[in-house]
Amino acid sequence: MLHTAINLQTGFGHLTDLPCISLQFGEASAVVSLYGAQVLSYQPAPGNDILWLSPLAQWHNQMPIRGGVPVCWPWFGPVDARLNPQQQSLPNHGVVRTRLWQLAEQHITADSVSVTLAITVPDLPYHPNETTLQLQLTLSDSLTISLVCNAVIVQQAALHSYFSVANIDNTRVQPLPLQYQDKVNGSGSDKNSDTPVATINAEVDRIYAKPAAQLHLDTGTQQLELGQSGQDATIVWNPWQDKSRNTKDLADDSYLEFICVETARLQLQQAAPLQLTQHIKLTQ
Repeated sequence: MLHTAINLQTGFGHLTDLPCISLQFGEASAVVSLYGAQVLSYQPAPGNDILWLSPLAQWHNQMPIRGGVPVCWPWFGPVDARLNPQQQSLPNHGVVRTRLWQLAEQHITADSVSVTLAITVPDLPYHPNETTLQLQLTLSDSLTISLVCNAVIVQQAALHSYFSVANIDNTRVQPLPLQYQDKVNGSGSDKNSDTPVATINAEVDRIYAKPAAQLHLDTGTQQLELGQSGQDATIVWNPWQDKSRNTKDLADDSYLEFICVETARLQLQQAAPLQLTQHIKLTQ
């Protein structure tokens, strides 16, 4: 019989006082922080963490945790003027990464273990009513992360996943659209590629519109299938050398250890509910 469990725990790695929930399903485990509803670890087998967490990550003093799967909501990157009518000074990637969420539900079945975390946000700068956001984490022979907001509002969201890589030179993400928006140097220009494969040999910050529902990530030693739904974009990001050196919660060589492949919904043309999902499965 499979060993299954859901437990509250204090601390993960060097973040020794962080309130967390651990999930166990057979050999597989996952850890999610109540701070930010951020998945910090996914191990399909003991000792093999699919996700990357910065050794310099912090969580006190309103610092978002660097690594794992940050939840970006209700905007992605710098806040769009349409979501900031009073031109306030607001944090990048929204308001829920540095707040405590609550455990709303937990379930253990023969097929999976799951928890749902929830947060009610009363103070969006562009929306007068309370808004509730939920993150459901389901662990089985894979990991599924779903972000849901039933409120019909203008909103962006991203599951900003950091994946561990063994060799950044051999890391590949595919199949991706041949056109992408290039955010390096803040240009935001559209560029065309002659290949549906993204590789990393310099700073990369790309938004791919209308991506496939299934991506393949080769980390240099492992193969992952990344399923996504509810998305209208996939972002591929790596800071490379200069930004690693100049970012205080990254080590100088951190850029060699991870790639971000993010499932996102970025449209701001119309109000809509949100259900954004990323599914992570180790295939070999």
